[in-house]
Amino acid sequence: MTDKNILIVAKFTARPGKADELKKVLNNGVKPARAEEGCLHYDLYRSVEDGNVFLFHETWKNEAAVTLHGEQPHFQTLMADAGPLLAMPPEVIKIER
Repeated sequence: MTDKNILIVAKFTARPGKADELKKVLNNGVKPARAEEGCLHYDLYRSVEDGNVFLFHETWKNEAAVTLHGEQPHFQTLMADAGPLLAMPPEVIKIER
């Protein structure tokens, strides 16, 4: 496990007609994620070219912080609530700095 900062870009694509509902679900995860001890940066963006596409841009202290984030009840709720609204599984890219 690395102790370097981990950057994450996570792409969520809404099913047609579900983008606004998905946006609410994803937004609900921002504040609690930012409150996590290992979170350095956590923002949500919506594509201006395709309103069904959302990107999380995150920076975590290390791999352990990413693992802990995935175990948080608020994250598990976000993923469960987002599931039925997604056109495809989220695409997640982890980058070590």
